[in-house]
Formats: sequence, structure tokens, C-alpha cells
Amino acid sequence: MQQQSRISKSTDFPMKDELIELIQMELPLHSVYVIGMETIKKRQKVFLYPFPVMPQETVTYTLLVVGHRSPAKNLGDFMANLYGKMKGRCRVYVIFRTLSNVLKRLDIGDNFLNRIVSGTPCIFKENNLVTESCPVGMCLHSTYYERIRESWIDRMERAEYLLSVVGIIGEREDTASKMAVMHYAMEQVCLGLLRIFWEYVPNHYSLSYLFHLCGHFTGLPQRIFPRGTYGLQRQFYMLCNAHHIMRFKGAIQFSPDDSDRVFRRCERFFMEARGLGEKHLDVLKALHCRSFQMK
Repeated sequence: MQQQSRISKSTDFPMKDELIELIQMELPLHSVYVIGMETIKKRQKVFLYPFPVMPQETVTYTLLVVGHRSPAKNLGDFMANLYGKMKGRCRVYVIFRTLSNVLKRLDIGDNFLNRIVSGTPCIFKENNLVTESCPVGMCLHSTYYERIRESWIDRMERAEYLLSVVGIIGEREDTASKMAVMHYAMEQVCLGLLRIFWEYVPNHYSLSYLFHLCGHFTGLPQRIFPRGTYGLQRQFYMLCNAHHIMRFKGAIQFSPDDSDRVFRRCERFFMEARGLGEKHLDVLKALHCRSFQMK
């Protein structure tokens, strides 16, 4: 029996149809929701023949993809495959859920999925099953707040400990080890931020991916880890990939200056994220524990 599908006719989402077609080639798709989108137009003036044909537009999407089954590839390979097939014109950061998982999570109360399904643009859906299953309003209770607060404390204490370890790794400095420890410290901070701002626990943990997701509610990743020059890009690459580089290389070209520069940025990120998180905990307390306001 042929499946019926409906795609939004909106023209506000560049390369949407091509992207959805590629996703459908990878998995049986139920629906796609746009969490975030950024478009960049590159215009180039050339006065020597041959002239460029068209200005190039690139787009970055953050999507909730709901499928009937999981993709055969892991999520990192899945996203890289989409980027390659779009020839670099479209980068996609995917949060993936199976349809059965989405329906179950909405039924027991998942504020993250609830906000996406009820408040973000749906650019593809097979039917209305998810939207009809989405409860009206968020699940608010003091126990939700306590779980989020405890998770935040655990993540930040772990990140603080890891950063403290960086300075005492040994007399003979191993810069690669330091960079890997910093990587895991930043991972903990990002996981803590996602928990308190989105009430979300990701199942994909590459650091660049976590930084990108956090960039939807704070400018800290972009401000503290900018990538506008070759040196800054190199620092970001070393931080995000040190744990992989250690596995496959013996001699590693990380200098003490490299690790010191990255460490200072990591300390800044930790300190500012902690202040930001503490403020947002007050917001969550007001939402989930309204009875506190009456005392």
C-alpha cells in the first residue's frame, strides 16, 4: 500500500525538498521538525572571465527527525552522509527519535519533545499521529525540577573536577592527555546546559554537536570558542578531537602553548556557563515549583 505524505509548501526552508528526499532514502520517515536554521549567502565579484554563475547559499539546519526505525548508520555518519550528498551546501544537525519512542515519551510527559511538536515548524509529516498525541501544556512538578537540579549539580561538579586534574597530570606534560581531559570537561558542561535549558538528554555526544545545540539558547560556545582564524579553528579542532587523535596517533603535535590557550577558554566557558545555569535554575524553580512562591 502506497504511503501518503504531506510536505509543507512553505518556501522559507531552502533545499527542504532535496534534504527530505535524501533522509527518506536512509530510513522510513514519519516527520521532520525544524528546531533552528541559519542561512548564509556568499557573494563574489569577479571581473575576469569566466564569471561565477550564481551566488552560493549555504544553510544549516537543526532538525528533530522522527522515523519508523533508526538509521542503519550511527548518527554522526548519518549527518556526515547528508552533508556530503548535499555537496556542502547544507549541513544538518539531527536529533533522531523513532515514532514509537516519541509517542511513548509524549504520553509520560516529555517537555522537550512537547515544545518541539507544539511550537516548531513541521516541514514533513506522514500523518497527524504525533501532533494528535501531544498533550496541551507542559508537565510541571517539583520532582521534575529536583531531577534537573541534581543532574546539573552532578555534571558541573564532574566538569570542575576534570578541569582541576588538567594542572596535575604530571611533571612531564602530556599535552594530548590534557586536551582530552578538557574535551570531557566541556562535554559535561554542555550536557548540563542542555538538561536545564531544554530538559533534554542527548544520545549523540560529539563535542562540536553539543556546542551547536547549546548555541540555540546561549552565545557562549560561539563567543568563547570562535573559529574566525586558522589558529582559532585549530584550537577548536584539537579540543573536539583530542580523544580520537590519541587513539590513532603516537607523536601528537600539541604544544604546551596550545593546551594553555585552550585551557583558558575552557575555564571561561565553565565559569560563565555555571553562572548562566544557576540563573536559569531559578526560572525552572518558578515554573515547576509554583508552591514555593506562596511560602
